[in-house]
Amino acid sequence: MSTGKFKLTLFTALVLCLPTAQALNDYQKQLDCNGYARAGYIQTDHSSASALAGALGCAYSLNSIIGTYLSLYASWDPGFNSENDNNIQAEFFNNQQDSYLIVGEAFLTLSMDQFHTRLGRQHFDSPHLESDDLRMIPNLFEAYLFDTHISDEWLLGIGFVREAAGWENGANASQFVSIGEALGGDSSGAWLSWLSYEQNNLNSDSWFYYIADHLMLVYSELVVSGELADTISYRFGLQYDWGADTGNALLGDVNAHSLGILSAISWSGFTLIVAYNRNFTDTGAIASVGGGPFFTSVEDQTLDAIEGKNAESILLGVEYAFNNFVDIGILAGKFSASSKKEYNKEELNLFINLNWEDTVDAELMI
Repeated sequence: MSTGKFKLTLFTALVLCLPTAQALNDYQKQLDCNGYARAGYIQTDHSSASALAGALGCAYSLNSIIGTYLSLYASWDPGFNSENDNNIQAEFFNNQQDSYLIVGEAFLTLSMDQFHTRLGRQHFDSPHLESDDLRMIPNLFEAYLFDTHISDEWLLGIGFVREAAGWENGANASQFVSIGEALGGDSSGAWLSWLSYEQNNLNSDSWFYYIADHLMLVYSELVVSGELADTISYRFGLQYDWGADTGNALLGDVNAHSLGILSAISWSGFTLIVAYNRNFTDTGAIASVGGGPFFTSVEDQTLDAIEGKNAESILLGVEYAFNNFVDIGILAGKFSASSKKEYNKEELNLFINLNWEDTVDAELMI
């Protein structure tokens, strides 16, 4: 299978649990620090880069209701890269292809019974805005979020996401820019709400996004899982993604109706995955700050990358877990428009994942 573009990525992460300083012994129950170090290498047809990265953060709990968290993130050029910027793969660095250091997280939490609030810079995962930790630092967001468990099964949330930093913010990984800018438009944040249901083997999520003068989105997903026998399990998913331009339509015409189906079955360490997505309009599927929600997404290609009418994508995958520490797999995706002259690409991913006691993670992706 021809990919049209060679990409090799290699990441190794070491998670560090840092003890509280002796001078803070009186606060050991309130202060918790942690971090990680990471090494990465990436190569495409005409460029490559190596980098070291890390994060260091501390959480402080004032009491059972109020807590805070602060963390620094850095990506550093160790000096092995080309002196010619045109030969450096830029996804590891800032927009000048240099090392950088940012205050990635700085948030306040408030929790009382079934009510929870998180305010400030933070990790955030949702279908169209997600942390997506595929490069040296994840996507990070300035967000103001509130959620409540209205029952044991139902979770209701509302919020506002103002800005995003990280390798997919569309401008400069080392700076927080507005969600509208990250999507390619003008300065504007995203209002959102969500409703989640979880019981036994059924999970369902629905999300609504509104970005003034840009677009509005509705995303829904239903996943059912279970066991057919002691050694055979399955997972089946459906998704629907709708989007339309609004106000001044700073992203241009947006009219998206995308459907997705996912089927996965596991037996004796093997998992077989089959997925299909299709967008039924001329303007293409909705883009995301992050990897996006589509079942058929692979390392480089996603449904929203397809240019042309009636975009569709197919994914076939096989994974094998040797044990609790080593996974290997292969993913093959085909992405095309109704006219192959408009868009017709294939991508093949081979990967090996290593995980040791939640302390060391390594991933090789080709």
